[in-house]
Amino acid sequence: METRQRGRRAHLAVVGDVAPPVAKQLKQPSYPIPVTAIWGPAGSPGKSTVAVNIATELALAGERVLLIDLDTLAPSLALGLGLVATPAGLSACLRLAEQNRLTHDEYKRLTISISLGRHELSFMPGLSSPHRWPEVTPERFEKLIFDLQGDVDHIILDLPQATTFKTSLFHPSSLVKNEFSRDALLKSVLSKAAKVILVAGSDPVAASRFLIAKEFVDELEQSIDPLLAVNRFRTTALGKGAKEELEETFLTLAKLRVDVFIPEDRENLDKAMLNGLPLALLKRSSPARVAIAELAKQLLVGSSSRRSVAKL
Repeated sequence: METRQRGRRAHLAVVGDVAPPVAKQLKQPSYPIPVTAIWGPAGSPGKSTVAVNIATELALAGERVLLIDLDTLAPSLALGLGLVATPAGLSACLRLAEQNRLTHDEYKRLTISISLGRHELSFMPGLSSPHRWPEVTPERFEKLIFDLQGDVDHIILDLPQATTFKTSLFHPSSLVKNEFSRDALLKSVLSKAAKVILVAGSDPVAASRFLIAKEFVDELEQSIDPLLAVNRFRTTALGKGAKEELEETFLTLAKLRVDVFIPEDRENLDKAMLNGLPLALLKRSSPARVAIAELAKQLLVGSSSRRSVAKL
């Protein structure tokens, strides 16, 4: 058994050359509103699911939360929430912000209010087509965030995967010559967000993809000190010692401690998808929902919203 464990861990370790550590400036959040960015590697690790449910938990705690589908490659939050007809959302808000015309009424018109009982969650749909990604420049997006002051307490972002990276395959959209890099927005948001949640899978393939993607984060000019969520956790792919093995692998190779293991909860997640609901509205005792609620609590600890922490 020990031999198999070592062999499996060695397999996870094959992620390319290990670069020597580089001293970095500690990141200072630069958005005027607390922004939490949800990001992960290619291969559907479940970042959109985490984004929706983190946003829901914060809203249930009394925060005025805006969930933005900022996945400029493959926006999917509207579909996951069961929304068919959606307003222009992100595109229109960016345009109005750039023209200094984004009022409170326009913000409300271009976002969707999702009822959570006594609370509500605001949702800003993403791009209608991934080919429109050049519209979402870091400068325009930062202007949008500044204009949302007074309307929002916390913003949750669902981010796209990286497209041009030395250890990743090139996405076709990255081969088109443009005025700025396909990943410029991603780098900007990761560097300026108050908190970043990295989402990894719990099987050998997903873990290896995460270790490769983590190198993209390591190349940022500033250290982001992220939270790490291991999603769809089960022992069937790695054996009874899966949790310890993943913890050791991520600590050794990615220099990250696992902050939460989100259990595999396929039945409840499928029901949530079928009904277009976050887990908290479907089944509050869902194992995945309980784990995500704990992660949301970590986001609020140390913030000014003490009452929100108590509610969680």
